[in-house]
Amino acid sequence: MARREQEESEQGYELLTIQCRMARAALAWGMRDLAGAAHVSADTVARFERGDTLRRSTVRAIRTALECAGCEFIREDDVSGPGMRMRKRQVKFGG
Repeated sequence: MARREQEESEQGYELLTIQCRMARAALAWGMRDLAGAAHVSADTVARFERGDTLRRSTVRAIRTALECAGCEFIREDDVSGPGMRMRKRQVKFGG
């Protein structure tokens, strides 16, 4: 699947608790760091990662904060489980 097709197909895809924990680890963020970036409480992040049900808008805020920090989320398929990766950083040349 082409990258653009994958991105379009994952619009609206919900964040899984394991992906949230993986993303925080990749960013070296604690729960408070993510909470601040997502404008939610640290308790809300803890409840989400514990598997509690949150409002869809709250999960979206958490996912958006992680994506803005450079995380990409990958759906489970027939071969692999769900995951995440970091976006490639753009290198700027010159001043």
